[in-house]
Amino acid sequence: MSRARISLFSQSLFALDLLEAIEATAALGFDAIELACCKPHFDLEMARRDPERVLRAIERSGLAVSALSTFSSYTDPRTVDDELAAAETFIRLAPTFGTQTVKVNPGPPGSALATPAHWRCLERALAELIPLAREIGVRLAFETHMRQLTDTLASAKRLMTLAPADVVGLTVDYSNLVFAGDDLEQVVADLGERTYNTHLKNGTIDAAGGWCFHPLDVGWTDYAVVLGALCDGGYDGPLTLECLGPDAREHPLRTAQRDREILVRLLRQTGWDIPKGMM
Repeated sequence: MSRARISLFSQSLFALDLLEAIEATAALGFDAIELACCKPHFDLEMARRDPERVLRAIERSGLAVSALSTFSSYTDPRTVDDELAAAETFIRLAPTFGTQTVKVNPGPPGSALATPAHWRCLERALAELIPLAREIGVRLAFETHMRQLTDTLASAKRLMTLAPADVVGLTVDYSNLVFAGDDLEQVVADLGERTYNTHLKNGTIDAAGGWCFHPLDVGWTDYAVVLGALCDGGYDGPLTLECLGPDAREHPLRTAQRDREILVRLLRQTGWDIPKGMM
């Protein structure tokens, strides 16, 4: 039986400043926080100038840091050196924040539009990132992100063939892969061993192709299937809620609390070990 650890992606609370978001995450009963490494939260300037202030807030809150979450892009030769320099800052900070996981994005375009040059640029970045991450003791968790190289199950698996499993894995966003048309059970089965982190949200795509985000139990992603398969597979990483859309912008705390309550109910239904304090 897998033991549940619920985290909140601080992007869910972009309506608050970072220190308020940290305090609120703890008050809402989360075990951990995934720190969004961009404005208005833990951006590069703050990470280089005064990370200790954020660390003190984390320590006061009692939260763990499930991941440092960068918004990187390694597919453009014109910007990749700057992206690598930024990544080094966060990789070196990760142990200070008590986490082994740095979430990264591969970069655009979506896999259907990607050229060999995009993949070569990403491989060049991996050649620099992997030795650094291994030296520091950090794992890089590439997100299955819409309109980026890893936006499908097939392209995520392709990335995994390019890098060693002890250093490079995935942040699996199940809703993104459902939007791409992938089968949930196949996703969990094929990516399970390389899943370091998860992003849990739900929604639909409207007639114009726009993304519409809803409560965790409303939308195209069946989280009873996802969580049941993760539990059966022994997944022991963080279950990280990502609250997006108008609800999160207008009522961020209420939305995070709502989705946490839905997640706990689904965890109970799918056989997870739920610590008493999480009820």
